[in-house]
Amino acid sequence: MYKGVSMMISAVLLVGLALTLGLITSDFVSKLSKERTQQITNITKEKLNCQFANLYIRNVSFDCNNNCSSGISHRLNVTVVNSGTKDVMIDSLYLRNTTGALFTFTTNGVIQLNASEVLTISNTSSSSCHEINRTIDRAIVSSTNCPETAFDSMPGSDVAFLRCG
Repeated sequence: MYKGVSMMISAVLLVGLALTLGLITSDFVSKLSKERTQQITNITKEKLNCQFANLYIRNVSFDCNNNCSSGISHRLNVTVVNSGTKDVMIDSLYLRNTTGALFTFTTNGVIQLNASEVLTISNTSSSSCHEINRTIDRAIVSSTNCPETAFDSMPGSDVAFLRCG
């Protein structure tokens, strides 16, 4: 007389367990594949949409208004050319000084720069300009919708300082 589960029942249980685990694994792999495919599709569409986006900084000027003190208006002017064939959006201009500090000049809302358009973007700040005056390492502009392809930077040596004493 045998004690325990018969060989036939144990074989059926083992096959059932294997099939259940196989179905769970198959469902997991299927869902994961669909998610990854969608991610790759989205990235590919984004890269294809942005492949003809490009920005170029024509010139940059910084007006200290003869006084770098806080509370005095200081103006950053950046002339940007959309040299690509895709419209791009800009919401900030950036200046990096020689010590590596990054200064962000946010525009009043998002600015759309159409393909082949030239635009001078101005930003007025009343913060002290002592850390910027004649210490700019780079002026940087980057689009918000195509940041990998539509960006440019200009060396600080090419920035015009106006009324900065």
